[in-house]
Amino acid sequence: MTSEHKFHSYVTVATVMVMYFMIENVAPFLNEFGVAKPIVTLLSAVGIYNLFAKILSSLARNWLWLKKHLLGATFLNGTWVGEFKGSNNEKIITVEAFDQTLNHLVIRGEAFKENGESYAQWISKATFINEADGVLTYTYTCDKDDDKSTFQGVCVFNFEREAAHLPPTYIKGYSTDVIDGVRTSNREKKIGDKLLPLLEAFELAKNA
Repeated sequence: MTSEHKFHSYVTVATVMVMYFMIENVAPFLNEFGVAKPIVTLLSAVGIYNLFAKILSSLARNWLWLKKHLLGATFLNGTWVGEFKGSNNEKIITVEAFDQTLNHLVIRGEAFKENGESYAQWISKATFINEADGVLTYTYTCDKDDDKSTFQGVCVFNFEREAAHLPPTYIKGYSTDVIDGVRTSNREKKIGDKLLPLLEAFELAKNA
């Protein structure tokens, strides 16, 4: 079951339970509406469904366990660290914060040199998760510190996970900047389900 199906299944079950209670206890009071009774019932069902959907979405935003349960194999929320080789073969450490809701994912990242000096910063513009194949694809805008340049690019990561229904603990792939088209390989490890401060994550990444 996909995360979307799981979400709507829970909302539907809750709606049916409330509507059953209403039919048993409230329906007799609706007889005065006559032919409008079916319309009142339909509008009530739609309203209750939307209410439960908003409640579940709100709970998932603030309750990490519920978000993880609903997203299942697509749960990426948290802090990821990795590394790649720069143009002069120097080691560059990457830190990415995956800020995820039930239907949206924003990725904010920063790369550091080993001495802690900032190398580049980026933010995703569009993200797509292929749950079945276990692939994350996103486009980004990047600001590079050395030459004060700004450019766009695309990143593709494959999930490394124990089973198809489980979220990944590692992601492996590459990024390509549109200014040169060169692929930069990276393998990132998840160091926490929460969003850690970048500098704290950088210190952890050096020992990861």
